[in-house]
Amino acid sequence: MKCESLFTDEESRELDRLSVSERGTASRLLMGFAAISIFQTWKSKFEKAGSALLLCGSGNNGGDGFALAHFLSAEGIPCRVYYKNGNLSEETSFYKELCSGSGAKLFPIEEFRAETWNRKEVVVDALLGTGFHPPLSEEIARIVEEIRKLKSDASSECFVLSMDTVSGFYPGSPEPFPSDALAEIGVPKLTNLFLGAPAREKTFHPIGFLRKEFPTKQKVLVRASKKELRKRTERKKDSHKYSNGSAVFLGGSEGMAGAILSSVLTFHEAGGGISLIRTPSSVTLQKVLKKDSSLMVKSFSARENPFLGGFAGKAKVFALGPGLSLEDCPTHPLPEKIPVILDAGAILPYSGTRLGPNILFTPHLGEWSKVVGRACSHVLEGQKEAAQWARERNCHVLLKSDVSVLCTPEGDSYFWPHRDERLAVMGTGDLLVGMLAFFLSRGHDIPEAVRLSLSLFASAAEVSEGHPTAGRIRKNIRKVLFHG
Repeated sequence: MKCESLFTDEESRELDRLSVSERGTASRLLMGFAAISIFQTWKSKFEKAGSALLLCGSGNNGGDGFALAHFLSAEGIPCRVYYKNGNLSEETSFYKELCSGSGAKLFPIEEFRAETWNRKEVVVDALLGTGFHPPLSEEIARIVEEIRKLKSDASSECFVLSMDTVSGFYPGSPEPFPSDALAEIGVPKLTNLFLGAPAREKTFHPIGFLRKEFPTKQKVLVRASKKELRKRTERKKDSHKYSNGSAVFLGGSEGMAGAILSSVLTFHEAGGGISLIRTPSSVTLQKVLKKDSSLMVKSFSARENPFLGGFAGKAKVFALGPGLSLEDCPTHPLPEKIPVILDAGAILPYSGTRLGPNILFTPHLGEWSKVVGRACSHVLEGQKEAAQWARERNCHVLLKSDVSVLCTPEGDSYFWPHRDERLAVMGTGDLLVGMLAFFLSRGHDIPEAVRLSLSLFASAAEVSEGHPTAGRIRKNIRKVLFHG
Protein backbone atom coordinates (compact mmCIF):
# COMPACT_ATOMS: atom_id res chain seq x y z
CA MET A 1 0.00 0.00 0.00
CA LYS A 2 1.19 3.49 -0.82
CA CYS A 3 1.89 5.46 2.34
CA GLU A 4 4.64 7.55 3.92
CA SER A 5 5.85 7.73 7.51
CA LEU A 6 4.88 10.51 9.90
CA PHE A 7 6.70 11.35 13.10
CA THR A 8 5.59 12.78 16.41
CA ASP A 9 7.64 15.51 18.07
CA GLU A 10 8.97 12.93 20.53
CA GLU A 11 10.09 10.65 17.70
CA SER A 12 11.75 13.56 15.92
CA ARG A 13 13.74 14.38 19.05
CA GLU A 14 14.73 10.72 19.41
CA LEU A 15 16.02 10.64 15.82
CA ASP A 16 18.02 13.77 16.57
CA ARG A 17 19.46 12.14 19.69
CA LEU A 18 20.36 8.95 17.82
CA SER A 19 22.11 10.94 15.09
CA VAL A 20 24.21 12.77 17.67
CA SER A 21 24.91 10.11 20.31
CA GLU A 22 25.09 6.94 18.22
CA ARG A 23 26.14 8.13 14.78
CA GLY A 24 28.44 10.91 15.92
CA THR A 25 26.84 13.70 13.92
CA ALA A 26 27.45 17.00 15.71
CA SER A 27 24.30 19.00 16.49
CA ARG A 28 25.74 22.07 14.78
CA LEU A 29 26.15 20.00 11.61
CA LEU A 30 22.47 19.00 11.66
CA MET A 31 21.52 22.64 12.11
CA GLY A 32 23.80 23.60 9.24
CA PHE A 33 22.41 20.82 7.00
CA ALA A 34 18.89 22.20 7.55
CA ALA A 35 19.88 25.79 6.88
CA ILE A 36 21.87 25.15 3.72
CA SER A 37 19.12 22.93 2.30
CA ILE A 38 16.53 25.66 2.89
CA PHE A 39 18.92 28.26 1.49
CA GLN A 40 19.47 26.30 -1.71
CA THR A 41 15.76 25.53 -2.17
CA TRP A 42 14.58 29.09 -1.56
CA LYS A 43 17.63 30.95 -2.90
CA SER A 44 15.86 32.43 -5.92
CA LYS A 45 13.05 33.76 -3.71
CA PHE A 46 15.53 35.51 -1.43
CA GLU A 47 17.54 36.84 -4.38
CA LYS A 48 14.43 38.22 -6.06
CA ALA A 49 13.35 39.96 -2.84
CA GLY A 50 16.88 41.24 -2.27
CA SER A 51 16.88 40.89 1.52
CA ALA A 52 15.52 38.91 4.46
CA LEU A 53 14.12 39.60 7.91
CA LEU A 54 14.45 36.68 10.32
CA LEU A 55 12.62 36.22 13.63
CA CYS A 56 14.56 33.79 15.82
CA GLY A 57 13.51 32.21 19.10
CA SER A 58 15.88 31.08 21.82
CA GLY A 59 15.55 27.35 21.05
CA ASN A 60 16.99 25.23 18.27
CA ASN A 61 14.37 26.51 15.83
CA GLY A 62 15.95 29.91 16.33
CA GLY A 63 19.34 28.28 15.76
CA ASP A 64 18.12 27.10 12.35
CA GLY A 65 17.20 30.72 11.65
CA PHE A 66 20.64 32.01 12.68
CA ALA A 67 22.28 29.38 10.45
CA LEU A 68 20.11 30.39 7.50
CA ALA A 69 20.98 34.05 8.10
CA HIS A 70 24.67 33.08 7.94
CA PHE A 71 24.35 31.44 4.51
CA LEU A 72 22.22 34.28 3.17
CA SER A 73 24.65 36.92 4.41
CA ALA A 74 27.66 34.98 3.14
CA GLU A 75 26.08 35.03 -0.33
CA GLY A 76 25.54 38.78 -0.21
CA ILE A 77 21.84 38.83 0.67
CA PRO A 78 21.31 41.45 3.41
CA CYS A 79 19.73 40.04 6.58
CA ARG A 80 18.20 41.56 9.67
CA VAL A 81 17.76 39.16 12.57
CA TYR A 82 15.44 39.92 15.48
CA TYR A 83 16.23 37.40 18.18
CA LYS A 84 14.92 36.38 21.56
CA ASN A 85 17.38 36.31 24.42
CA GLY A 86 17.52 33.20 26.55
CA ASN A 87 19.59 30.20 27.53
CA LEU A 88 20.88 29.39 24.04
CA SER A 89 22.24 25.96 23.21
CA GLU A 90 25.87 25.67 22.17
CA GLU A 91 25.00 25.19 18.49
CA THR A 92 22.47 28.06 18.49
CA SER A 93 25.09 30.37 20.03
CA PHE A 94 27.59 29.19 17.41
CA TYR A 95 25.37 30.19 14.49
CA LYS A 96 24.33 33.43 16.17
CA GLU A 97 27.98 34.50 16.26
CA LEU A 98 28.59 33.12 12.77
CA CYS A 99 25.76 35.05 11.13
CA SER A 100 26.85 38.22 12.90
CA GLY A 101 30.35 37.73 11.53
CA SER A 102 28.93 37.13 8.05
CA GLY A 103 27.32 40.54 7.98
CA ALA A 104 23.81 39.97 9.34
CA LYS A 105 22.49 42.76 11.55
CA LEU A 106 21.17 41.56 14.92
CA PHE A 107 18.48 43.27 17.01
CA PRO A 108 16.62 42.31 20.20
CA ILE A 109 13.22 40.90 19.33
CA GLU A 110 11.58 43.53 21.55
CA GLU A 111 12.35 46.05 18.80
CA PHE A 112 10.37 44.22 16.12
CA ARG A 113 7.19 45.87 14.87
CA ALA A 114 5.13 45.35 11.75
CA GLU A 115 6.35 48.75 10.58
CA THR A 116 9.93 47.40 10.77
CA TRP A 117 9.45 45.50 7.49
CA ASN A 118 10.94 47.38 4.54
CA ARG A 119 8.32 46.10 2.04
CA LYS A 120 10.87 43.95 0.20
CA GLU A 121 12.24 41.42 2.68
CA VAL A 122 11.27 37.77 2.87
CA VAL A 123 10.15 37.26 6.47
CA VAL A 124 11.49 34.04 8.03
CA ASP A 125 9.61 32.61 10.99
CA ALA A 126 12.04 30.68 13.22
CA LEU A 127 10.49 31.43 16.60
CA LEU A 128 9.11 28.10 17.84
CA GLY A 129 9.30 24.44 16.83
CA THR A 130 6.77 21.60 16.78
CA GLY A 131 7.31 20.93 20.48
CA PHE A 132 5.27 24.01 21.39
CA HIS A 133 2.32 23.61 23.76
CA PRO A 134 -0.07 26.50 24.49
CA PRO A 135 -0.17 29.13 25.71
CA LEU A 136 2.25 31.49 24.01
CA SER A 137 4.46 33.56 26.27
CA GLU A 138 3.54 37.22 26.44
CA GLU A 139 6.67 38.16 24.49
CA ILE A 140 6.08 35.70 21.63
CA ALA A 141 2.35 36.48 21.57
CA ARG A 142 3.22 40.10 20.85
CA ILE A 143 5.51 39.09 17.97
CA VAL A 144 2.81 36.82 16.55
CA GLU A 145 0.36 39.71 16.69
CA GLU A 146 2.86 41.92 14.84
CA ILE A 147 3.25 39.29 12.10
CA ARG A 148 -0.53 39.03 11.83
CA LYS A 149 -0.74 42.80 11.53
CA LEU A 150 2.01 42.80 8.92
CA LYS A 151 0.17 40.23 6.81
CA SER A 152 -3.16 42.02 7.10
CA ASP A 153 -1.59 45.33 6.06
CA ALA A 154 0.39 43.97 3.12
CA SER A 155 -0.73 40.39 2.51
CA SER A 156 -0.18 40.57 -1.23
CA GLU A 157 3.45 41.67 -0.82
CA CYS A 158 4.83 40.21 2.40
CA PHE A 159 6.04 36.61 2.00
CA VAL A 160 6.41 34.63 5.23
CA LEU A 161 8.49 31.43 5.22
CA SER A 162 8.11 29.28 8.35
CA MET A 163 10.95 26.96 9.33
CA ASP A 164 9.78 23.47 10.36
CA THR A 165 6.31 24.64 11.47
CA VAL A 166 4.22 27.77 11.85
CA SER A 167 5.33 29.19 15.19
CA GLY A 168 2.69 28.87 17.89
CA PHE A 169 0.52 26.41 15.96
CA TYR A 170 -1.09 23.60 17.93
CA PRO A 171 -3.52 21.04 16.40
CA GLY A 172 -7.11 21.95 17.17
CA SER A 173 -6.39 25.68 17.37
CA PRO A 174 -6.42 28.32 14.61
CA GLU A 175 -3.13 29.14 12.94
CA PRO A 176 -1.52 32.08 14.77
CA PHE A 177 -0.80 34.00 11.56
CA PRO A 178 -0.86 33.43 7.79
CA SER A 179 2.31 31.76 6.53
CA ASP A 180 2.96 31.51 2.79
CA ALA A 181 5.40 28.60 2.85
CA LEU A 182 6.66 25.87 5.15
CA ALA A 183 10.17 24.40 5.09
CA GLU A 184 9.85 21.14 7.03
CA ILE A 185 13.11 19.82 8.48
CA GLY A 186 14.39 16.31 9.18
CA VAL A 187 11.19 14.26 9.15
CA PRO A 188 7.58 14.72 8.00
CA LYS A 189 5.80 15.79 11.18
CA LEU A 190 2.37 14.75 12.38
CA THR A 191 1.66 18.22 13.77
CA ASN A 192 2.09 19.86 10.37
CA LEU A 193 -0.55 17.57 8.87
CA PHE A 194 -3.17 19.70 10.61
CA LEU A 195 -2.05 23.04 9.23
CA GLY A 196 -4.73 24.57 7.04
CA ALA A 197 -4.11 26.72 3.95
CA PRO A 198 -3.79 23.99 1.28
CA ALA A 199 -2.34 26.59 -1.11
CA ARG A 200 0.71 27.02 1.15
CA GLU A 201 3.91 25.91 -0.57
CA LYS A 202 5.70 23.17 1.33
CA THR A 203 9.26 21.92 0.95
CA PHE A 204 10.97 19.07 2.78
CA HIS A 205 14.60 19.15 3.90
CA PRO A 206 16.26 15.86 4.96
CA ILE A 207 19.28 16.26 7.23
CA GLY A 208 20.54 12.69 7.42
CA PHE A 209 18.13 11.12 9.90
CA LEU A 210 17.73 7.39 9.25
CA ARG A 211 13.96 7.74 9.28
CA LYS A 212 13.43 4.71 7.01
CA GLU A 213 14.90 2.51 9.74
CA PHE A 214 12.97 4.13 12.59
CA PRO A 215 9.76 2.34 13.64
CA THR A 216 6.81 4.71 13.67
CA LYS A 217 3.12 3.88 13.91
CA GLN A 218 1.91 6.97 12.05
CA LYS A 219 1.57 6.96 8.27
CA VAL A 220 0.06 9.31 5.74
CA LEU A 221 -1.91 7.71 2.91
CA VAL A 222 -0.77 8.57 -0.61
CA ARG A 223 -3.66 9.62 -2.79
CA ALA A 224 -4.37 7.35 -5.75
CA SER A 225 -4.27 9.03 -9.16
CA LYS A 226 -7.20 8.82 -11.57
CA LYS A 227 -5.14 6.40 -13.63
CA GLU A 228 -4.71 4.10 -10.64
CA LEU A 229 -8.39 4.39 -9.73
CA ARG A 230 -9.43 3.43 -13.23
CA LYS A 231 -7.16 0.42 -13.16
CA ARG A 232 -8.47 -0.70 -9.75
CA THR A 233 -12.12 -0.37 -10.80
CA GLU A 234 -11.99 -1.82 -14.31
CA ARG A 235 -13.93 -4.96 -15.19
CA LYS A 236 -12.40 -7.86 -17.04
CA LYS A 237 -13.91 -8.84 -20.37
CA ASP A 238 -14.93 -12.25 -19.04
CA SER A 239 -16.17 -10.97 -15.66
CA HIS A 240 -19.59 -11.67 -14.19
CA LYS A 241 -21.71 -9.85 -11.61
CA TYR A 242 -20.28 -11.69 -8.60
CA SER A 243 -16.66 -11.25 -9.67
CA ASN A 244 -17.29 -7.51 -10.00
CA GLY A 245 -18.23 -7.31 -6.33
CA SER A 246 -21.14 -8.54 -4.22
CA ALA A 247 -22.47 -6.81 -1.11
CA VAL A 248 -25.27 -6.81 1.43
CA PHE A 249 -26.43 -3.38 2.66
CA LEU A 250 -28.58 -3.09 5.78
CA GLY A 251 -30.31 0.17 6.66
CA GLY A 252 -32.95 2.61 5.49
CA SER A 253 -35.24 2.79 8.50
CA GLU A 254 -38.49 4.72 8.20
CA GLY A 255 -37.81 8.15 6.68
CA MET A 256 -34.17 7.40 5.83
CA ALA A 257 -34.39 5.62 2.49
CA GLY A 258 -32.05 8.15 0.88
CA ALA A 259 -29.08 7.04 2.99
CA ILE A 260 -29.17 3.37 2.04
CA LEU A 261 -29.90 4.23 -1.59
CA SER A 262 -26.87 6.55 -1.71
CA SER A 263 -24.60 3.79 -0.40
CA VAL A 264 -25.90 1.15 -2.81
CA LEU A 265 -25.91 3.40 -5.88
CA THR A 266 -22.34 4.51 -5.08
CA PHE A 267 -21.30 0.86 -4.85
CA HIS A 268 -22.62 0.29 -8.37
CA GLU A 269 -21.31 3.60 -9.79
CA ALA A 270 -17.82 2.48 -8.73
CA GLY A 271 -18.28 -0.85 -10.52
CA GLY A 272 -19.98 -3.20 -8.05
CA GLY A 273 -21.73 -6.13 -9.70
CA ILE A 274 -24.57 -7.25 -7.43
CA SER A 275 -26.07 -6.16 -4.14
CA LEU A 276 -28.93 -6.84 -1.78
CA ILE A 277 -30.60 -4.19 0.36
CA ARG A 278 -32.12 -5.33 3.66
CA THR A 279 -34.44 -2.74 5.16
CA PRO A 280 -36.86 -2.71 8.10
CA SER A 281 -39.14 -0.21 6.33
CA SER A 282 -41.81 -1.14 3.79
CA VAL A 283 -41.76 2.47 2.61
CA THR A 284 -38.02 2.26 1.92
CA LEU A 285 -38.57 -1.01 0.07
CA GLN A 286 -41.05 0.67 -2.27
CA LYS A 287 -38.82 3.71 -2.76
CA VAL A 288 -35.86 1.50 -3.71
CA LEU A 289 -37.89 -0.33 -6.33
CA LYS A 290 -39.28 2.95 -7.64
CA LYS A 291 -35.77 4.39 -7.92
CA ASP A 292 -34.36 1.40 -9.81
CA SER A 293 -36.34 -1.78 -10.36
CA SER A 294 -33.13 -3.72 -11.07
CA LEU A 295 -32.04 -3.41 -7.44
CA MET A 296 -32.61 -6.33 -5.08
CA VAL A 297 -34.33 -5.37 -1.84
CA LYS A 298 -35.81 -7.43 0.97
CA SER A 299 -37.41 -6.56 4.29
CA PHE A 300 -36.00 -7.71 7.62
CA SER A 301 -36.60 -7.32 11.34
CA ALA A 302 -34.04 -6.85 14.10
CA ARG A 303 -34.72 -10.42 15.21
CA GLU A 304 -33.41 -11.81 11.92
CA ASN A 305 -29.76 -12.64 11.33
CA PRO A 306 -28.71 -10.59 8.27
CA PHE A 307 -25.53 -12.63 7.89
CA LEU A 308 -27.42 -15.82 7.03
CA GLY A 309 -29.24 -16.74 3.83
CA GLY A 310 -28.56 -17.68 0.26
CA PHE A 311 -27.27 -14.33 -1.01
CA ALA A 312 -25.53 -13.50 2.28
CA GLY A 313 -23.44 -16.63 1.82
CA LYS A 314 -22.17 -15.27 -1.51
CA ALA A 315 -21.56 -11.69 -0.40
CA LYS A 316 -17.98 -10.42 -0.19
CA VAL A 317 -18.84 -7.57 2.18
CA PHE A 318 -21.59 -6.46 4.57
CA ALA A 319 -22.38 -2.79 5.18
CA LEU A 320 -24.61 -2.00 8.17
CA GLY A 321 -25.85 1.36 9.32
CA PRO A 322 -26.69 3.89 6.56
CA GLY A 323 -30.08 5.31 7.52
CA LEU A 324 -30.52 2.71 10.26
CA SER A 325 -32.15 3.60 13.58
CA LEU A 326 -30.73 2.17 16.80
CA GLU A 327 -33.91 0.22 17.53
CA ASP A 328 -33.84 -1.42 14.09
CA CYS A 329 -30.21 -2.53 14.34
CA PRO A 330 -29.63 -6.27 14.86
CA THR A 331 -26.85 -7.40 17.19
CA HIS A 332 -26.26 -10.91 15.92
CA PRO A 333 -22.64 -12.15 16.03
CA LEU A 334 -20.59 -10.66 13.21
CA PRO A 335 -18.94 -12.83 10.54
CA GLU A 336 -15.34 -13.69 11.36
CA LYS A 337 -13.87 -13.62 7.85
CA ILE A 338 -16.04 -11.47 5.57
CA PRO A 339 -15.39 -7.69 5.84
CA VAL A 340 -18.10 -5.81 7.72
CA ILE A 341 -18.56 -2.02 7.62
CA LEU A 342 -20.35 -0.59 10.67
CA ASP A 343 -21.59 2.94 10.02
CA ALA A 344 -24.04 5.42 11.54
CA GLY A 345 -26.87 3.49 13.26
CA ALA A 346 -24.81 0.29 13.61
CA ILE A 347 -21.84 1.87 15.42
CA LEU A 348 -23.15 2.08 18.98
CA PRO A 349 -25.06 -1.24 19.05
CA TYR A 350 -22.00 -3.17 17.88
CA SER A 351 -19.36 -1.21 19.81
CA GLY A 352 -19.83 -3.48 22.83
CA THR A 353 -19.90 -6.79 20.96
CA ARG A 354 -17.18 -9.23 20.00
CA LEU A 355 -15.19 -7.84 17.09
CA GLY A 356 -12.39 -8.94 14.79
CA PRO A 357 -9.82 -7.61 12.29
CA ASN A 358 -12.39 -7.87 9.48
CA ILE A 359 -14.56 -5.21 11.15
CA LEU A 360 -14.40 -1.53 10.11
CA PHE A 361 -16.13 1.13 12.20
CA THR A 362 -16.63 4.47 10.40
CA PRO A 363 -17.64 7.07 13.03
CA HIS A 364 -17.37 10.82 12.73
CA LEU A 365 -16.20 12.69 15.83
CA GLY A 366 -19.71 13.05 17.26
CA GLU A 367 -20.40 9.33 16.93
CA TRP A 368 -16.99 8.47 18.34
CA SER A 369 -17.68 10.67 21.36
CA LYS A 370 -20.73 8.50 22.11
CA VAL A 371 -18.66 5.31 21.80
CA VAL A 372 -16.05 6.47 24.33
CA GLY A 373 -18.52 8.34 26.53
CA ARG A 374 -16.98 11.80 26.40
CA ALA A 375 -16.78 14.75 24.05
CA CYS A 376 -13.99 14.62 21.47
CA SER A 377 -13.35 17.96 19.77
CA HIS A 378 -10.38 17.21 17.51
CA VAL A 379 -9.37 14.21 15.41
CA LEU A 380 -5.87 14.04 16.94
CA GLU A 381 -7.45 13.77 20.37
CA GLY A 382 -9.80 11.07 19.08
CA GLN A 383 -7.01 9.24 17.28
CA LYS A 384 -5.17 8.48 20.49
CA GLU A 385 -8.24 6.80 21.95
CA ALA A 386 -9.22 5.15 18.68
CA ALA A 387 -5.73 3.65 18.25
CA GLN A 388 -5.90 2.10 21.71
CA TRP A 389 -9.51 0.98 21.21
CA ALA A 390 -8.73 -0.67 17.86
CA ARG A 391 -5.83 -2.58 19.42
CA GLU A 392 -7.83 -3.69 22.44
CA ARG A 393 -10.93 -4.63 20.42
CA ASN A 394 -8.93 -6.14 17.53
CA CYS A 395 -10.74 -4.15 14.83
CA HIS A 396 -10.34 -1.17 12.48
CA VAL A 397 -11.66 2.34 13.18
CA LEU A 398 -11.89 5.00 10.47
CA LEU A 399 -12.35 8.26 12.37
CA LYS A 400 -13.83 10.80 9.96
CA SER A 401 -13.09 14.51 10.12
CA ASP A 402 -11.50 17.17 7.89
CA VAL A 403 -8.34 15.10 8.40
CA SER A 404 -9.41 11.44 8.75
CA VAL A 405 -7.45 8.59 10.32
CA LEU A 406 -7.67 4.80 10.11
CA CYS A 407 -6.56 2.95 13.26
CA THR A 408 -5.71 -0.75 12.89
CA PRO A 409 -5.58 -3.75 15.25
CA GLU A 410 -1.77 -3.70 14.87
CA GLY A 411 -1.59 -0.20 16.33
CA ASP A 412 -0.90 1.68 13.08
CA SER A 413 -2.62 5.00 12.29
CA TYR A 414 -3.08 5.98 8.64
CA PHE A 415 -3.89 9.66 8.16
CA TRP A 416 -5.74 11.15 5.18
CA PRO A 417 -4.76 14.85 4.93
CA HIS A 418 -6.60 15.92 1.75
CA ARG A 419 -9.25 18.36 2.92
CA ASP A 420 -12.12 19.51 0.70
CA GLU A 421 -14.90 21.78 1.91
CA ARG A 422 -17.21 20.36 -0.78
CA LEU A 423 -17.43 17.16 1.25
CA ALA A 424 -18.87 19.03 4.25
CA VAL A 425 -22.47 18.26 3.34
CA MET A 426 -25.04 15.74 4.54
CA GLY A 427 -24.98 12.33 2.91
CA THR A 428 -21.28 12.09 2.09
CA GLY A 429 -20.77 9.45 4.76
CA ASP A 430 -23.26 7.23 2.93
CA LEU A 431 -21.27 7.64 -0.29
CA LEU A 432 -18.09 6.61 1.51
CA VAL A 433 -19.77 3.42 2.76
CA GLY A 434 -20.62 2.51 -0.84
CA MET A 435 -17.05 3.12 -1.99
CA LEU A 436 -15.60 1.11 0.89
CA ALA A 437 -18.01 -1.73 0.18
CA PHE A 438 -16.95 -1.77 -3.47
CA PHE A 439 -13.20 -1.93 -2.88
CA LEU A 440 -13.56 -4.47 -0.06
CA SER A 441 -15.77 -6.63 -2.28
CA ARG A 442 -12.98 -6.57 -4.88
CA GLY A 443 -10.61 -8.20 -2.40
CA HIS A 444 -8.59 -5.23 -1.12
CA ASP A 445 -7.63 -5.27 2.55
CA ILE A 446 -9.13 -2.60 4.80
CA PRO A 447 -6.25 -0.06 4.74
CA GLU A 448 -6.01 -0.21 0.94
CA ALA A 449 -9.79 -0.04 0.54
CA VAL A 450 -9.79 3.09 2.71
CA ARG A 451 -7.00 4.69 0.65
CA LEU A 452 -8.72 3.96 -2.66
CA SER A 453 -12.15 5.01 -1.38
CA LEU A 454 -10.94 8.33 -0.02
CA SER A 455 -9.02 8.95 -3.25
CA LEU A 456 -12.12 8.30 -5.38
CA PHE A 457 -14.16 10.44 -3.00
CA ALA A 458 -11.71 13.35 -3.32
CA SER A 459 -11.54 13.06 -7.11
CA ALA A 460 -15.34 13.01 -7.47
CA ALA A 461 -15.61 16.10 -5.26
CA GLU A 462 -12.97 17.96 -7.28
CA VAL A 463 -14.97 17.71 -10.51
CA SER A 464 -18.10 18.96 -8.72
CA GLU A 465 -18.74 22.67 -9.17
CA GLY A 466 -19.88 25.03 -6.45
CA HIS A 467 -21.31 23.46 -3.31
CA PRO A 468 -22.52 20.07 -4.53
CA THR A 469 -24.97 17.76 -2.80
CA ALA A 470 -23.86 14.22 -2.02
CA GLY A 471 -25.98 13.08 -4.97
CA ARG A 472 -24.05 15.29 -7.39
CA ILE A 473 -20.74 14.03 -6.04
CA ARG A 474 -21.92 10.44 -6.52
CA LYS A 475 -22.88 11.07 -10.13
CA ASN A 476 -19.43 12.48 -10.80
CA ILE A 477 -17.79 9.14 -10.00
CA ARG A 478 -18.31 8.17 -13.63
CA LYS A 479 -16.54 11.36 -14.74
CA VAL A 480 -13.51 10.32 -12.70
CA LEU A 481 -13.49 6.74 -13.93
CA PHE A 482 -14.57 7.10 -17.54
CA HIS A 483 -13.89 10.65 -18.76
CA GLY A 484 -10.84 12.89 -19.09
